Parts: sequence; C-alpha cells; structure tokens
Amino acid sequence: MPEKTMREKFVIRITGDGVEVGGGKRRPLIFSASEALMLLDILREEEENLRRIADAASPMPVCIRF
Repeated sequence: MPEKTMREKFVIRITGDGVEVGGGKRRPLIFSASEALMLLDILREEEENLRRIADAASPMPVCIRF
C-alpha cells in the first residue's frame, strides 16, 4: 500500500492586525484580533463535539496535540 503524504489545505498567519486564514485560490479570511479571539472561544466550546464528528468520519482516530 503506498504511503500517503499530508497536504497543506490552509495556512494560518498571525499578523500585526489579527489573523489570516488562507489556502487555495480563494481570498484569505481576515479576522481582527478580537474577532479571532471570539472564534477561538467558540471553537474551544465546541471542541468535544468537533472531536466526536471527526472521529466518526475518520477510519483512524484523530489526535493532534501541541
């Protein structure tokens, strides 16, 4: 079985004004620092649900730790 390589789907950049999320041919999403913090708070609140959805959709468990 050939080895699969990971491919970068998007890039997150912290800028002097906030955060840019870009990738592909689309224009990047640009968030001010306060908008990025609100998004981070929402994602933290939804983390358990997102992990459950990712685990159900993947044949292999997803575990990303920093």
